[in-house]
Amino acid sequence: MQVQEKQALMALTYVQKLGTKSVQDLLAMYGTASEVWNLSAKEKNSIKGLTPEIANQIGSKKIWDLATNEISFCEKHDIQIISKFENDYSKLLKECVDAPFITFKRGNVDLNQGKYVSIVGTRKMTSRGKDFIHELVAGFKNQPITIVSGLALGVDAEAHKAAIENGLPTIGVLAHGVNQIFPKTNERIGLKMMDNGGLFSEFSTFHAPEPENFLRRNRIIAGLCEATIIIESPIAGGAMSTATHANNYNRDVFALSGRPNDATAVGCHHLIKNHKAFLLTEASDVLNYLNISPRKTEKVVQKELFISLSQPEQMLYDLLKKNGKLHIDKIALDMRMPTYQLMPILLDLELKNLISPLPGKYYDLN
Repeated sequence: MQVQEKQALMALTYVQKLGTKSVQDLLAMYGTASEVWNLSAKEKNSIKGLTPEIANQIGSKKIWDLATNEISFCEKHDIQIISKFENDYSKLLKECVDAPFITFKRGNVDLNQGKYVSIVGTRKMTSRGKDFIHELVAGFKNQPITIVSGLALGVDAEAHKAAIENGLPTIGVLAHGVNQIFPKTNERIGLKMMDNGGLFSEFSTFHAPEPENFLRRNRIIAGLCEATIIIESPIAGGAMSTATHANNYNRDVFALSGRPNDATAVGCHHLIKNHKAFLLTEASDVLNYLNISPRKTEKVVQKELFISLSQPEQMLYDLLKKNGKLHIDKIALDMRMPTYQLMPILLDLELKNLISPLPGKYYDLN
């Protein structure tokens, strides 16, 4: 797609109150976004259903300059802008009736290679949910699977960590521009994902993480994937909207069952009971659905015997092994290392599933 046409399409998406269907109708009428953008006032006024407010924005220099600046910013910061009419656009997402015309990708992942599976759930994840995520994703190891989630706290972040730990590509679908990571506590994970995966969004880089954007982005998580997995969710959780979108797109949903009285299992139980999700018990449930043959896995052995650690990682690991739970300031003091140097080491051990962060900036061995 030519730059001018892509810019015109982007500019149309910036027109307030001009929805996806209206853009589609205009493209069907005039052939290209450039033709639509350059319509005369008389031509715009003759279009049925096009209000003066919308008509005045189409062709606006202010909006055109906004698109110009966005393209320039993305070029400088290695952010790929992918339109719905380009081959790099996700084929699965393109099938969805409300797929965005413009998307943004940061990282090195191919949106059309292998199988895409989303793992989502509550921010208030239980230890059982966390353990199951690592067990599940370990079952996907060495398979052509990309893990998709929302890079939120709880289940989302843990799914990304588990993917990194098992060498699987992972994509964070954001409710804002891909030039930022929210919440900040997940920034290290997000940056680590760039090595094998990346960040994805329909929102331009100037979009802040507004509350209404989070539910809106859930349709993108569902649309990118052949299957969606709900680990834990209350009945009104955001993950439930992702499941609804997946069902509407005729994509299958899997849900982890919990104890009858678990608040974090109510949403999953609702999906299973109402035939909106398959019961999930192990990785092979998903692999069979994706027509992937499960590979034999080696027996789990003592972690420290087989995971290669750098000297600082081994030093930190031994410190926690000797003392148990420690505050980050105490760790920094004992290792004679400033906190900013310590943080990447903590993250690497966390991604290797050897340690866990605890409330109050404490850390302990798993």
